[in-house]
Amino acid sequence: MPMMTSRSDRRGVRVYHIDGVEYPSVTTLLSAINKPALGPWYAKQERAAFETALLELAASMPLIPADHLLDRVIALVGEAKAGDRAKMSAATIGTAAHALIEWHTRRLLGEKIGAEPIVPDAAAWAVEAWKDWAKDVAFHPLVVERVVHCPRCGYAGSVDWIARVRGVVTLGDIKTGKAVYPEAFLQNVAYRHAAAKNGHPTDAGLILRLPKTTDDPNFEAVPVPTSVTLRTFHAVNSLWRWLQSINSQPSFGHPTFCRA
Repeated sequence: MPMMTSRSDRRGVRVYHIDGVEYPSVTTLLSAINKPALGPWYAKQERAAFETALLELAASMPLIPADHLLDRVIALVGEAKAGDRAKMSAATIGTAAHALIEWHTRRLLGEKIGAEPIVPDAAAWAVEAWKDWAKDVAFHPLVVERVVHCPRCGYAGSVDWIARVRGVVTLGDIKTGKAVYPEAFLQNVAYRHAAAKNGHPTDAGLILRLPKTTDDPNFEAVPVPTSVTLRTFHAVNSLWRWLQSINSQPSFGHPTFCRA
């Protein structure tokens, strides 16, 4: 019998509803990990935004009174933080690239699909890199965009794809950006475990990093190291639930955890 699934957000927590039970998403659990690179990145984005605004003012109004300068700069920069705007732009490109790759993957599976999605140039460029890779490794999809979960470990998530890659059954995650970060490996390990519990065992994990702009490093396929284990993800899972409980927020049950 197929699972009855849906997804929602509760107080900033992405939750999967599966057969009447609520499970936090893998990405939600991974939010417990500190991301030290984000602070300097946000600061860099804000500084760049203010520098641009000051240059625009200097060019258009060289004699602007000093007491009006700050107000005018803030008006030019806008209320939204520059870092948030940059993340939104990147998310748009990443979402578009992901949608087009999903379209191509479903076509390879022989599914009935609609018209090819129209995406921004940056996203299309990323997908072309993926197509070259897919041809080179004889990419043969088996599953695409499948919700998986582990009741004992108490989480769920949506797998991008499971496919034969050079003949090896592999679970892959698609990321866009400049680098593959360590939490992506933990996400993949968690998905592989849940996929196996749901009847889709795999032999390897892979992160596909797609460039989102022409300035990003070229496309790369990064194998998930065997040193990254489910035991480490269990620790993150427990940490997230502890943080939720001490902040009087829902922790969604008490998982017993599968053997790592």
